[in-house]
Parts: sequence; C-alpha cells; structure tokens
Amino acid sequence: MIVNVVIVGHVDHGKSTLIGRLLYDSEALPEDKLFEIQKLLEEYKRTFEFAYFIDSFKEELDEERTIDTTRLLFKGRNYYTIVDVPGHKEFIKNMLTGACHAEVAILVVSAPDGVQEQTRRHAFLTHMLGIKECIVCLNKMDLVDYQQGEFERVKRETTQLLSSLGYYESKFIPVSATEGDNVYQPSERMEWYRGSTLLQALDRIEPEEMSVKPLRFVVQDAYLVGSEKVTVGRVESGKLKEGDKLIFHPSGVKSKVNKIKGLAGEMAEANPGDSIGLIVGDELKRGDVGGHLENPPNSVNGFLGQMVLLEGTVKRGETLEIKCGTKRAKCRVQEISEKISSETGEVIGKNVAGFEKNEAATIIFRTEPLVVEEFSEIPELGRFVVAREGSNIGVGFVLETSI
Repeated sequence: MIVNVVIVGHVDHGKSTLIGRLLYDSEALPEDKLFEIQKLLEEYKRTFEFAYFIDSFKEELDEERTIDTTRLLFKGRNYYTIVDVPGHKEFIKNMLTGACHAEVAILVVSAPDGVQEQTRRHAFLTHMLGIKECIVCLNKMDLVDYQQGEFERVKRETTQLLSSLGYYESKFIPVSATEGDNVYQPSERMEWYRGSTLLQALDRIEPEEMSVKPLRFVVQDAYLVGSEKVTVGRVESGKLKEGDKLIFHPSGVKSKVNKIKGLAGEMAEANPGDSIGLIVGDELKRGDVGGHLENPPNSVNGFLGQMVLLEGTVKRGETLEIKCGTKRAKCRVQEISEKISSETGEVIGKNVAGFEKNEAATIIFRTEPLVVEEFSEIPELGRFVVAREGSNIGVGFVLETSI
C-alpha cells in the first residue's frame, strides 16, 4: 500500500532535513546519491546537513517537475511518498498535484523556536485541504539538549493551535532530523520519551477505504488521430468502462465510450488517477467534466466557497479567474460573508468589503458555467485556485453548490 504524506511547517524548521533523513535511513536513495552522501558524511562528520541532497535533487529538475523531487518512495510497513511544502506560492502548485491526495500531514516545529507564522498558516491550509491525520515532529531536540521541559513547552503551544483547527488527537514526537533521533530509529538520548518513532507513527495509520464515488472524468484536450477523435483526460473519481454512456458539462454533450486507450494500449476500464484517451465520437473541450447519465457532474453558475488569499487584496464585486479541474472561468466576488484569521481559524468579520493577504474568507462566487463539486462529496473537484491577470493569488474549497 502507498500512503501519501505532505510535510509542512515554518521555513528553516527542518522539513528538508527530515525528508533527507527518512530517505537515507530507509535506504531509499539511488546508489550514486548514496555514495555521494557517504563521502560527505566521512568528510564533514556531524556537521553534514541531510537537506543537502534534497536541494540537489531540486536543482536537477525544471519547475514543472519540482513536485517529483519530493515524491520519492521510502519504506516502512507501507510505502510512502513525500510532498514537501516550502512556502505559500509553492503550496498552490503542490496542492494541485500532490498535497490534495495526502492522507496524512507531518507538521515540523522547531523545539528552540516553537510555533511561528508559517507554522500557523500551513496548519490552517492543511486543515482547509481536508487532511485528517496530523503528526507533529518537534524537531531540533539536539539544540535544546534533549530536555523534556522544552518538548512539553512547545507541545502545549502547538496543541493549542491544532485544537483550534479541529486536530484533537495529534501524535507529538521529539526528533532530531540531523542526528536521527526518533525518526527511523528510537533515540537513546531521550529516555523520558516512551512513544513511537516517526516511522512507527506512520505505520500505524490506516488509510480510509476509498468510498464508491460517482464518475468524474476531466477533459484535458481533444486530438484527431488518423480518423479517430481522441479525448484525453484523467479519471478523478469513480470507474469508467467501455460502453458507458456519459454526459459532459458544462457543454451538455452526451456520448458513448467506444474505446479506452492507455499508455499500454486499449483498456476495458479506467480507475481514479488514470490518465487516458477516450474514443467517444463527439468533440469535447478542455474543462468539460464527464459523468454517468444517472449521476452527472454538477455544472453551476455560482457557489459558496472558502479561500485563503496568498497575495494582494480581494474586494467585493471584483472580477477574477477561477480554476477547477482543467477549466478556467471568470468569476465575480458577489459577497464576502465572513473574514477568517488564517492563524487561528476564528471569524474576524462578517459581510465585509474585502480581505487581505494571509487572511481567509467565506465567499459567494458568481461564475461562468463550470463544474465544481462540494468538497465533502468529491474533493477532487471541490478544490479551486483563484487567479488575477494570470497570477495565482489564492486557494480554496467548495462548501455549497446549491446557492
């Protein structure tokens, strides 16, 4: 079984070092990288930074593949893929490709520094994305001489933050990513701690069984291959079979699936996560979403959503662009019913005229026709990005579609 993990936390609290330690201790590194690291270990001894080779991976890949640098597998009882979230702008991109599929979040908090600005905001964003499991690594215990009192102090502070967001049973683990304490192996320097290592805590998580969801096939593009029209896209939820009768929205086109083509050839059926080509006999457009006739996709002209603003300001009545699936549509901010602190999750204003960077808001959007789904029902189409003049400025999720 593969479990997707997203690692969040304030800058310089040791996220990349923790990833590096997990990959190193689990022997998940390619041989050439392992040889390079072993040479550096011999040369620099205890001053070596495990974040080094995470950063070197990133330098080797272009921007479009940055997500792949932290989706390397490491192994415990399960296989785990890691998504690192270095900052707010990167969070939007990573959220769409990796973090939105995470079953568990690891929140990294520095023991010397405690909860900081990005700690609060990353925790809030994690909550917004519907990630239910949160493990807290209180890192850099070596810098506070492995003292239990320092651990308890930061644990109290972090517990208060997480409880305000609905995380009431988070696991707290004192670790030193640099020294390896309580990451993959138990620490001999914190006898006062009787709990699990990070790997043991991950291994005890049982991912929820995937519920049976309606089919949602998101159209990316359409091509003419010889005499056949091939519609290329991704199955976000449900199951698609040859012979199925579908309806696509917002276009309203009805069609039958004549063939399903994968990378290895024709397929009898496709499942969530499969990128495929369909021979449907009708011309479809990027942004269309297909579903079965008996449970069609939800095409709307408006919805109630909650978003976090990561850049600039947004005002009531403003026209922006919204992105959901592969669809881009104009939207108008009709009403800002609540303004929310992204540090505490508390409502700090009602029926306001606008809100600013690093604040969240509950908004009624009026849009061009597009398909969205309530996050609680089909989260794959319940998340959206808001853009202004081509620049992503916020991320959110859909609360209600019947407004």
